[in-house]
Amino acid sequence: MRTTLILFIAAALFAGCSKMEEKKTGQNENKMPPSNTQSPHTQGNMPKDDNHSGLTGDMTDMAPETAVDDKADKLVKEANDFESTFKKSSSEENKKSLVEKHMAAGVYLMYQANLNPKKKYGPALKHFKRVLELDPNNKEAISNKMQIEDIYNSMGRPIPN
Repeated sequence: MRTTLILFIAAALFAGCSKMEEKKTGQNENKMPPSNTQSPHTQGNMPKDDNHSGLTGDMTDMAPETAVDDKADKLVKEANDFESTFKKSSSEENKKSLVEKHMAAGVYLMYQANLNPKKKYGPALKHFKRVLELDPNNKEAISNKMQIEDIYNSMGRPIPN
């Protein structure tokens, strides 16, 4: 009886150890992390939500350098075109409209545009800086400007003018 019990325990240990070896071998063959793993240092496409809570995305979502985003182009053109209207009449109403247009362009570029980071963060930063020229206390523009500057600083790159 005692011998049978010892043989049974030995067989169970042997079976358990061989299964662990199979798992180890299977894991070593696949050294690539899962494709949905995100690095905290990537700046792929931004979330398409309204709270703009943070930068997420992975490198597989990045648009190629040749990518074009028609909505981004439209919003940037509207903001730039309205500059001439504001120069003709710098009324408080026109100032407010110009701030809104630059904010819309900057926020879209930063968070939603399907563009390469090189084509979205620099132009978005210019829009936020223009908003701050018109409205120095605009909290959203301050926050977005600081976030873009932090991205450039974390990459060791100079902040565009």
